[in-house]
Amino acid sequence: MRAGPGHVLSSERSGLGNDSDNSDITDALRAEMPTRVPDRPDEIALRSSLMDTPDRRAALKATAVFGGGALVAMGAATAARGAASDAAPATHYGPASATGNVGQVYQRAREALYPVCRVCPQCDGVACAGEFPGIGGLGAGLSFQNNFTSLQRVHLKLRPLSGNRKPDCSTVIFGQKLSLPAMAAPFGGLDVNFPHLHDMSEAQYFDAIIGGCVDAGTMGAVGDFQGDAIALTQARYDVVGRYPGRVIAGIKPRPNPNFMQVLRLAEAAKAFMVTIDIDSAGRGWQDTAADTAVEPKTVAQLREIVRATRLPLVVKGITTPDDALLALEAGAAGVCVSNHGGRVLDHTAGTAELLPAVADKVKGKMVILVDGCVHYGTDVLKYVALGADAVLVGRHLWRAAHGGGRPAVALFMKTMRDELTAAMVLTATPNIASVNRQILG
Repeated sequence: MRAGPGHVLSSERSGLGNDSDNSDITDALRAEMPTRVPDRPDEIALRSSLMDTPDRRAALKATAVFGGGALVAMGAATAARGAASDAAPATHYGPASATGNVGQVYQRAREALYPVCRVCPQCDGVACAGEFPGIGGLGAGLSFQNNFTSLQRVHLKLRPLSGNRKPDCSTVIFGQKLSLPAMAAPFGGLDVNFPHLHDMSEAQYFDAIIGGCVDAGTMGAVGDFQGDAIALTQARYDVVGRYPGRVIAGIKPRPNPNFMQVLRLAEAAKAFMVTIDIDSAGRGWQDTAADTAVEPKTVAQLREIVRATRLPLVVKGITTPDDALLALEAGAAGVCVSNHGGRVLDHTAGTAELLPAVADKVKGKMVILVDGCVHYGTDVLKYVALGADAVLVGRHLWRAAHGGGRPAVALFMKTMRDELTAAMVLTATPNIASVNRQILG
């Protein structure tokens, strides 16, 4: 049984099971699993035009090291394998350590999401590089990949002699207790980025994300797309309204009058907090229509938004101490260190590399969130040690929702919590407040 570098196996991933949390999860997953709509001819053609996970990932990595000649050798080897058999595709997707109910979710996610997402052994941005719209990183996909590699370079110190038996991994963000310092990241533009997915409606998707996170004792989220009609945005907040005080409302950096309109929907639905993903403004030059534009913000514009609501405003897309201080000056309640999953500017540093400098400037003065390839409980521990108060989880929960609906999202978050607890036992950290850079090697 193997896991990704530095990852602690949960009982579910290691195949040991967890009767208290997951006794009914299999039936729940079956009940929640949406019916797959048969593929259309154009989807079948699209699938056949793409390489499957193992070959595409190997090809990309091989050419990066050895050049295009590696493809010739790989092609010959693939042909030889095909002559010996029908080259049946791999039957296991996601991490090799994912077994039991977690493993089933990955398999179902692959069925629902391929070829948009290949459900790779590690979500590192290699196979999907440049697939945008889609789930990949922009351009060469290096910002996405840098998120993954920078996090893998962070090492934990193993300290098993602390007598630390029952760590408390709960935390409090904006006065609300969370079962672990991890929440859903706002995901938007579903129809634009994933036009060929038909396994669930947007309302079903957000209900799965929010409901699953609430079931796991944390916060769900809804995203935004500035091109959506107001009726679609309202429908999104109808879902939010079913979970008062438990949802992060992500809003694009629309012109302030338009931003305020969506902000009022979030307030009416009793959202937990609001994020403005300021890094989305880089595409603003493509659309100047008042109803669909996005724009960079000044400190004065941010201050106007802060003063217009009682909800905590978190500025998402902060990567430098200087911008964090500007957000603080504007009165923002928090910042999120993020490069938008590598989807707005290529060739940025990974968030694990950027976080410490931001934390050194504003830790204790405002809430610090971070995102970027959060998958395992050890990822959560690393980011908190680097200075975050909590993390946002994006692609990982997106796969869970498509792989089994609300129960799968809850299962993935609870598995992450179990992994975090195990890692805290072995790093001598009795609670989240005690986590700091001293546990890093």
